Amino acid sequence: MDVIPVVGANYSVLPSLKDVSGIPLFAAAPEASRKRLLNAARVERVPGATTLFTAGQRANDFHVLLHGMIDIACTYQGKHCTAMLMTSGDVLMLGSPLYNEPYLVAAETLTPCRIMLIDADLVREEANRSPDLALAIARLLAGHWRIALRIILDLKCRSPSQRLAAFLLRLHDACPPGAAAQIPIAKRQLAARIGMQPETLSRTLQVLGQNGLRVRGRQIIVVDRAKAEAFCGPDPYPATREDQLGVHAL
Repeated sequence: MDVIPVVGANYSVLPSLKDVSGIPLFAAAPEASRKRLLNAARVERVPGATTLFTAGQRANDFHVLLHGMIDIACTYQGKHCTAMLMTSGDVLMLGSPLYNEPYLVAAETLTPCRIMLIDADLVREEANRSPDLALAIARLLAGHWRIALRIILDLKCRSPSQRLAAFLLRLHDACPPGAAAQIPIAKRQLAARIGMQPETLSRTLQVLGQNGLRVRGRQIIVVDRAKAEAFCGPDPYPATREDQLGVHAL
């Protein structure tokens, strides 16, 4: 991908080890490979509402999201359709740069982001050298597929109101103990992620309020956990921990 000329963006030629210390892709790489990757990487500070790449665009770089949230989506007949939301620590759609394929979807920042870019040719070269790095990439691909399959099963097995309730419970459970759980995106973006029209979201939230789950502004309040879980129904997939595979997408 060509570097996006963002007004006010700051660039760092060499990201620090602190930037990647919690990212399995780099933790698995041998020290020599990790140094070569970091020496060739650059970090961009990108404002919200910035398009990083579009569907059909050839992938030239690996994008590692160091901080922020990114909407992975497409536009179909004028309708915005969110596939998933990628968060800090995620590698964006790595199958495209790994196999030199065009992106199937677009990526847009929802918040100010710090993104590290690494030339795709170099990553492929280092993966050929290092079985550990290649396995780390395969682990990320598996994590992305598992997240995508969970979203597909939710779409097939749950109603829009059940999907919204399950998503809000997931956000609530991911919040650190003692902290107020918050919806990290605007409500129109939440509607796009769940797969419903924005104008129906308010009505659906009223239904959830009658079933143990309330939203006040952006705060998620679980009033009756048992009632909310009964409304959602059981997950149509086993409990999983994709974060252990290095994937944090929602």
